[in-house]
Amino acid sequence: MTKRRKTRVVDKRAYGAFLAKASDFAFMMDFSLDEGKWNSAGLQAVHTVISASDAVIAYYGGMRSAELDHREVVGLLQDVMGETAAAAGKHVARVIARKNLVEYEERLLTQAEAREMAEHARRFLKWTTGMLPKQD
Repeated sequence: MTKRRKTRVVDKRAYGAFLAKASDFAFMMDFSLDEGKWNSAGLQAVHTVISASDAVIAYYGGMRSAELDHREVVGLLQDVMGETAAAAGKHVARVIARKNLVEYEERLLTQAEAREMAEHARRFLKWTTGMLPKQD
């Protein structure tokens, strides 16, 4: 049985805006890495996977997550995409798992952690881009 998740209905054409946001966040993630801004890079990785998830879920499901807990997006992604999203969802889960550390804890993100988050975000964004129609 599929868990009932909080969602909002969106037009599937909204995927383009979500994908554009994901690309912008990924660009700033890489810029932050180049500048040695590990916390910023980590936060941009979080925003990259959330927006990229929204793009896929909007296109294939006509909705987006309305959950307060961003970890729920992984389940919604699998609800909408099925097993196609199993491996890709692991990238999202790994990035989201560090969201609290990046945003709220007193400890700073390390270079290794930021680079790992960025790599997972890039891999997920690449998967997402391959799953969606090309934009004009």
